[in-house]
Amino acid sequence: MSRFPRVLLGTAVVLSLTWTYATTAQAARQQPRTDRVSTAADGSQGDGPSSDAAISADGRHVAFTSGAPGFGCAQFFPCLLLKDVAGGGVTRIDLGGGYTYGSPVLSADGSRVGFSAGTRFTAPYLYDRATGRAERLWPQNPPGSNELGRLESLSPDGTHAAYTLGNRSGPQATRLLYVRDTATGTDELISPAEEGPKNGASVSGDGERIAYGIRADSETDPADVFVKDRATGERTQADVGLGAAFLVRLTTDGRRVLLDAESGLYVHDLRTGESRRVAEGRPLAATGDGRYAVVAGEDGVRVRDLRTGRRGAALPADAQLGADALAADGRAVAFGSSASHLVPGDTNRESDVFVFAGELRANPTAMPSVTERISLTPDGQQRTLASNDPVMGQDKVVAFASAGDVFVDTGGGASQVNSTDQRPSSDVTPCESGRMVGYAAPSEGDGGAGVHIRNRSVGKVTSLGSYDGVRFTWMGQPVVDPGCQWVTYAATLPATDADPHPRPRVYRFGFDGGTTDVVSAPTGEAAGHPSISRDGRYIAFEQGGDLYVRDLDTGVLRKVAERATAPSLTADGRKVAFQQGRDVLVRDLDSGATTRVRGGEPSLSGDGTALAYTSGPSVHLLELATGTRKLVSVDRWGGRNDLPARHPAVNADGTVVAFESASPDLVEGDTNGVSDVFLRTVQ
Repeated sequence: MSRFPRVLLGTAVVLSLTWTYATTAQAARQQPRTDRVSTAADGSQGDGPSSDAAISADGRHVAFTSGAPGFGCAQFFPCLLLKDVAGGGVTRIDLGGGYTYGSPVLSADGSRVGFSAGTRFTAPYLYDRATGRAERLWPQNPPGSNELGRLESLSPDGTHAAYTLGNRSGPQATRLLYVRDTATGTDELISPAEEGPKNGASVSGDGERIAYGIRADSETDPADVFVKDRATGERTQADVGLGAAFLVRLTTDGRRVLLDAESGLYVHDLRTGESRRVAEGRPLAATGDGRYAVVAGEDGVRVRDLRTGRRGAALPADAQLGADALAADGRAVAFGSSASHLVPGDTNRESDVFVFAGELRANPTAMPSVTERISLTPDGQQRTLASNDPVMGQDKVVAFASAGDVFVDTGGGASQVNSTDQRPSSDVTPCESGRMVGYAAPSEGDGGAGVHIRNRSVGKVTSLGSYDGVRFTWMGQPVVDPGCQWVTYAATLPATDADPHPRPRVYRFGFDGGTTDVVSAPTGEAAGHPSISRDGRYIAFEQGGDLYVRDLDTGVLRKVAERATAPSLTADGRKVAFQQGRDVLVRDLDSGATTRVRGGEPSLSGDGTALAYTSGPSVHLLELATGTRKLVSVDRWGGRNDLPARHPAVNADGTVVAFESASPDLVEGDTNGVSDVFLRTVQ
């Protein structure tokens, strides 16, 4: 975990940040960009999680909570921070020792911040940036028993705040809904306890209308949304005929209500009483004019223009968004994520807060991803000798070879797999989790041929060197199955009178039981380059210039293709990629359906959704369902790599590709002049 010097942050303490962010209007004219907000004054990353991001409508301020000790916070006592992303300052909103903070919301210009905080029970607060003071929102003599409260919404000008009160008794935590008028200092009860527990609230621009959700005691319609007109006292139900509905927000003009109902986003017009479905999926946030929304749909979590249908880039799969996640023009969105590929140097393995800005298009550009150089020394320096032959597991698990040693990186830096007596080592391969790592190396006892499997969780090494008591003369090409239970490899037995010219065969070894099976056919033709399914049942391999798949459960051997090499099998063993001439083919072994692409060095994702391969001097990724092809070996400026990229390997779900290249333009500071191993996360 990266650390940085402790920075003292107080209510009026402002830190100078090197990170700058243009207004959203300027950002719309720029290329899509992602910036990490939860950093220290010198740009260092946090040493604890940050989340609960909210952005002001003008896009200039982001509020978030953090448990990073470097911010003076703690994991179980998160701080509340406000960043001026245009000017680069960070302010800590501090009520004193022992408080925890959450649920920030901002006025349109970021001058006021509403939030919930407490030492034992939370209460709603409103912070004024001009005065540096935070005011507790609580009415005089509220009815019933009320121990805790929550800030629900601010009007865009910050002069009206909606908040709930309640107690610890079951659903009573949000029994009362109030609105504070900061100009008069008065609190008005909007919804009493008799209406039921509240499911959020939203305030119009003038504070005269309040939309709020109610949890109803009904199996058929457990959630409703109402709008209260403070001037007339009129109460209108906004979700009639939609079943269970949840409030997204009330528009600034107070005329429309955005609703989450029937797995879609609806807009209810309070003047006409009509409700219109405007987007498919689960709405997460919306702008005050009701035109833009963040919706989790079949094509991912994206900002959407509800008027034109244009979309933004898909956010990371684990993106966490609050109700105030979206700037006014829809082109900047704040979110929390544990993804490490969004910005350079993200190695803290913690949730961070990001702001993404990019234009909305019919076919939007993907979020920029970062290429990472993995083949570094333990202290983070570049290696002086070449690194090559990457093999991937799940997520960012990757193994590679360098200068006669083999390494594996499961996210915390590369660690050496072989011992100093096992050199040269090669052909390294991890299972999906990286717990078991196979490699070829001389046996420590007699220096003979050997395949070894290191169990990294217990430090045990299993060494293979013989079959039926006969030592192999050559061993190599080990592949550990994704589930960490089997290893397949190629090996050659010594010559005998019956077989004076032995050729390599393919074998399978089971860690549970220690049995060895011969996989390839006893034809006398050389066999090798195996690929294995998750359960060890299916093994694809080359033999005699053709491609075969063996079912070890039934013993059936199937020829898949003639004059084919380099098999890559899916985790379920039902799809295989291979090279045939100048083409790469992906074949469904059940239906026979085949996809063909010009290229070489195929690597098929474990789930069968993506194919990594080389074409010319570059590495590409093909999404098999859509036919979309993406350049993987991207230089720092978004162009094609200068020097050739080779040996691609894609991870289990097709989201990360490893490859080797000596191109110096892929990451900053690459000056060693040798081949390195890189990871590229693909959206």
